[in-house]
Amino acid sequence: MIAKHIPINSVNKSSFSGLVNYILDTKNKAERVGIVRSVNCFSDRADCVIAEVLNTQQMNQRATSDKTYHLVISFRDGELSEDVLKKVEDKLCDGLGFGEHQRLSVVHHDTDHLHIHIAINKIHPSNLTIHNPHYDYKVIGGICEKLEQEFGLTPDNHETLKRGAQGKESNIEFKAGSESLIGWMKQECLESIKSASSWTELHQVLKDHGLELKERGNGFVFVSSNGVGVKASSVDRSLSKANLVKKFGDYVKSDSYENTGNEDSKHYEKKPLHSKRDTTKLYAKYKKEQEDGAVNGKNEWIRLRDKKNKAIESAKEKAKLKRLLIKSVTAGRLQKKLMVASVHQQLKRRIESIKKDYNQSYQSSKAEHKRMDWLSWLVKASNLGNKEALDVLRSRKDYQSTVNHISGAPNKEADEFVKRSDVIDTITRTGTLILNTGSTTIRDVGDKLLVLSGTAKEKILDVLKAAIKRFGNKLAVNGTASFREEVVQVAAETNLDVTFDDAALEQKRLDILNKKKDQGLSSEGLGGQGEVGQDLSGSDNNDSVNKDKLLKQKTQKRSIKSTRKGRSR
Repeated sequence: MIAKHIPINSVNKSSFSGLVNYILDTKNKAERVGIVRSVNCFSDRADCVIAEVLNTQQMNQRATSDKTYHLVISFRDGELSEDVLKKVEDKLCDGLGFGEHQRLSVVHHDTDHLHIHIAINKIHPSNLTIHNPHYDYKVIGGICEKLEQEFGLTPDNHETLKRGAQGKESNIEFKAGSESLIGWMKQECLESIKSASSWTELHQVLKDHGLELKERGNGFVFVSSNGVGVKASSVDRSLSKANLVKKFGDYVKSDSYENTGNEDSKHYEKKPLHSKRDTTKLYAKYKKEQEDGAVNGKNEWIRLRDKKNKAIESAKEKAKLKRLLIKSVTAGRLQKKLMVASVHQQLKRRIESIKKDYNQSYQSSKAEHKRMDWLSWLVKASNLGNKEALDVLRSRKDYQSTVNHISGAPNKEADEFVKRSDVIDTITRTGTLILNTGSTTIRDVGDKLLVLSGTAKEKILDVLKAAIKRFGNKLAVNGTASFREEVVQVAAETNLDVTFDDAALEQKRLDILNKKKDQGLSSEGLGGQGEVGQDLSGSDNNDSVNKDKLLKQKTQKRSIKSTRKGRSR
């Protein structure tokens, strides 16, 4: 498991309500939001929790830092019980010093790994003091190691090798799927930059790699020929302004010497990473779409802006004409003032309405022409049915793992099944299709269907049916012994038309079927004898009842005769 604090750098963005609304947003995905839990709050409703936390935060006016703490916990393990998730969350929050603080947690299932988002109020509900954990990354790493041992979770490396801006390099490359400027510089020219002995030599090395050193604020930045920049100290601490000035003396700009050598012999350009496939054509298509989107977005913004300005000018002209008409009206001074005030209010409302319409149109246009990173574009293209984009996503990850899965030889129906938009709920950044078939969620990674541990028998049956559609009637089952046993049991008990490529598994399936047949035959034989016995015993009982009735009738007749004789005497 991995836990990480997501910092909010701007105090203006420190919104507990914004964070809660984000983690509760389903994004039209059936499998995104799971368990929702509130702690140390009077209500479990999200809107009530938000109101309660905001009231608590409002009572602390002294704190100037972020008042909301965003913690994310991610698990390599598939399906974990609700009790384990609660205990992991509680122990992490207690270890960070937030045991008594208000918080709301939401479990998400829409990625390759189960994860929990926790929105924590850093203001104590009773003391009203703010709590900022000291060196929280070290505390989180230590707690995670203990929790992995306690609950038997798949271990991860919790040692922090990079911090601050240097740690962002791998994070950016992982999320975007393309090479960052920091990573490119470390690979191409960092050693040459470090070995420079003067400002002239440093500027020449940068020139040869299409880079430029610029002063920005109190420090330096490296800027590439395509306009991408990065803080110098983020590449390496030895390249900070203080260290470079100490090494070379007062800063000398690159214009103060004559350049020699080939300019821009190398230059930084974003390119895909972690792909085992040729993405040249696909990446060229991605770049063209992004460039066209930027141009179209700008043109649309200009059109909307001009439309807004024209509408406002038109409204002002109409208001001006109305005021001129009011001047020519034969009425009292007070009445004219009231009419002018009414025209002014109408103009004000009209301008507000125009601006509101403009803002709505601009936001929708901005969302439509939004720049996307490489992986996000691949996901979008995969959703639109681009098989090549889906293959590139899948090539980023090695699925040779011990996760329970069912596989086989794909057939023609498989592609049609995958293309159905009503079946696909989510496509992850490693090409996992999260499919919805009724009440069961299936994870398709291309050549196999993943099955989370602890899946119920009914859902295993649904996965088996989907696997038959996907791969045909001959399947391979891999995973734990208990999972393989359960799959065989389900297939045999439901009489599925399926065979297993593993001889031992197939023999088990046949043994269960034969045993089931034998039990069926014996129960039929016993059932017939029982019915005969019941009929015989029933006939004996009927005869005895009839005899009793005859005896009663005879005794009644005798008593009647005896009473009659007594009366006659």
